[in-house]
Amino acid sequence: MKLHILGCAGGIGGHQRFTTCLRLDHDILFDAGTGITNLDIDELVRIDHVFVTHAHLDHVAGLALLVDAVRGKRSGPVTVHASEQVIEALKTSLFNWVLWPDFTAIPSAEDPTCRLQPFRPGDRIELGGRVVTPHAVRHSRGSMAYHVDNGRDGFVFSGDMCSTPELWQALAAQPRLSRVIVDCSFPNAELELANLSMHFCPRTLLDDIAGVPRAVEFLIYHLKPGQEDQIMDELRGDAGGRPFRALRGGDVFDFE
Repeated sequence: MKLHILGCAGGIGGHQRFTTCLRLDHDILFDAGTGITNLDIDELVRIDHVFVTHAHLDHVAGLALLVDAVRGKRSGPVTVHASEQVIEALKTSLFNWVLWPDFTAIPSAEDPTCRLQPFRPGDRIELGGRVVTPHAVRHSRGSMAYHVDNGRDGFVFSGDMCSTPELWQALAAQPRLSRVIVDCSFPNAELELANLSMHFCPRTLLDDIAGVPRAVEFLIYHLKPGQEDQIMDELRGDAGGRPFRALRGGDVFDFE
């Protein structure tokens, strides 16, 4: 498995220019923020599956543009996987003929450009030897993290989240987990805002992952523009030696 970071910013105007979009191999996306614009049309046409963590605009804006770009250029729909609550949000607030056309009915309901496929937390979705397992996390309604495993190695993409001890408990028994991509949006001085918006700051993230083995590499994403260095300095300063690295657009990770 090869994971390519197309976008990982917590907003625009900072160190990172594109919002969240991760591509696994050539055919799977995790979220579809503005990072999707780094793909050309041939690469877009090869996307068969999109796993959405939650329905906030910085994670789904590119989904609307993706289905428009590939319409009529591929032999089957793009399958969008998400929780039932997120699927409902996409139906009512995005593909609603007001904000964007309903590409689940274009060119027809029988032959749509995209298909919305709900799942339940804990479902195992196997795609060409890669198993994607969603885990519920605390953020907006229906938010999910994804654990991805190919039988030899694996990673977790948290999506946006705040304290969710159940996630780390569920992953504790996973023998093949080398990296976790996790949200840390605000500095400690904005703890109240982080809690209100259901994101991590360094203090709450360190508390939440205290029981995770130190061999697991944590890659920090969704840093708010202009505060990236402060957040990373606070994480490293209080981590007690646990390594943290800021995720960057263009990063590529191999899972053999």
